[in-house]
Amino acid sequence: MDKSELRRKIAEYGEAIVTFRSVNSKKLKYNVVTLDFDSCKHIRNKNTYAKEDGQTLLCFAWDTDTYRLLTCNQILTVVPLASVLKNFRD
Repeated sequence: MDKSELRRKIAEYGEAIVTFRSVNSKKLKYNVVTLDFDSCKHIRNKNTYAKEDGQTLLCFAWDTDTYRLLTCNQILTVVPLASVLKNFRD
């Protein structure tokens, strides 16, 4: 998946479930992520030393409570969290 497309989808959804193939283990994994780092005090108080490059996107993963660098070419699906929870945004 293209980095700009991944960023656009996650930003549009607000929070999303991203399924990807692990670079090391090759297993399918997922994270519940957001790009909205400013609206939640909990996220603002977290430190990150990770930096994006051309193939990665920095997200906050709610399920691991950490910032994550997602490798864009390993992404398989991006699903809105609201659709899974049946809590659609207006």
